[in-house]
This record gives sequence, structure tokens and C-alpha cells, in this order.
Amino acid sequence: MILLGDWRSGSAAALHADGHWFESDIAHFINTSKRSIMETLYKLLSDTQASLFLLFQKTWVYHWHVVGSDFKQIHDLFGEQYQAIQEEVDRVSEHMRFLSIKPISSLSRVLEVSGVSEAKSNISEMEMIRDLLEDHKKIISMLDAAAVEADNQKSRGTVNLLDDLNEA
Repeated sequence: MILLGDWRSGSAAALHADGHWFESDIAHFINTSKRSIMETLYKLLSDTQASLFLLFQKTWVYHWHVVGSDFKQIHDLFGEQYQAIQEEVDRVSEHMRFLSIKPISSLSRVLEVSGVSEAKSNISEMEMIRDLLEDHKKIISMLDAAAVEADNQKSRGTVNLLDDLNEA
């Protein structure tokens, strides 16, 4: 039997035919290489998931704190938005699990890696809207960056998901 360390003494066909070590070592190399190549995409997805989660929470908090003459319209708008964002967080998190990435689940880690900030207190409805608008722009940029990396990695399902979220 020819082992991987003895590959010079035989042909690749002989290595493949004579030893299971060849296949497992090659598979390990491919999986390790793929994992390191995919790390950039995994980080972009994790950061996007955390940012979406914080945007969901911020929108929900602002939904509670709306007051004034436009209360009904803004309160309802924020309610619709946080429900939609919650579904987006779920879609990204489930896709991450499909890719064998563990979604971020601790709030401290969400705050650490998020591209958006926590909800501000004691601000007007217009300031809430401006704050959320800036965060939505950040999320769009994050989705774009993750989609470009997913396309580079030939992860078509990820590209489709991210493009779909960006159009929502």
C-alpha cells in the first residue's frame, strides 16, 4: 500500500487505487482550503446578520417611543418595518446555518460586530427616521459587499438571497 507520504514512489492513480489516505488527505486539503477561502464571506454574513438584528431592535424601540401628531402613521410604519426586518434576520440566519455558519446569538457579540448603532433615546420622530435611514444605507452597503464576495465564491444561493433582501 502506498501512503500519501510515499506519493513519489507511485502514480497518482496508484495512490488513489491503493490507499484511502490519499482521498481523505486530499478531501481534508480541499475542505481546509475552501474553509479559509470562505472565511471572508462568512464574516460578511455574520456582520450583516448582527447589523440586521440590531436594526430590527432599534426599529422596534423607536416604534415604542413615537409620540406626537404623526404618531399613528410613524408607529405603524415602524411596526411594519421591524416585522419585515425580523423576517430578513431569520432568512439570513437560516441561510448561514445551511452554510454551516453559526449565527451570532449573544447580544454582546451583536453589539461588537454590528455596523449600526443602538437606538438613541429622547430624539424626535424625524431624528428617528433619519437615524433609521442611515442604518438602512449601511445595511444596503453590507448586503452589496456580501453579495460580491458570494459571487466570487460561486455561492449562487447566497447571492440570490442577498440580492432579494436588497430589493425588499
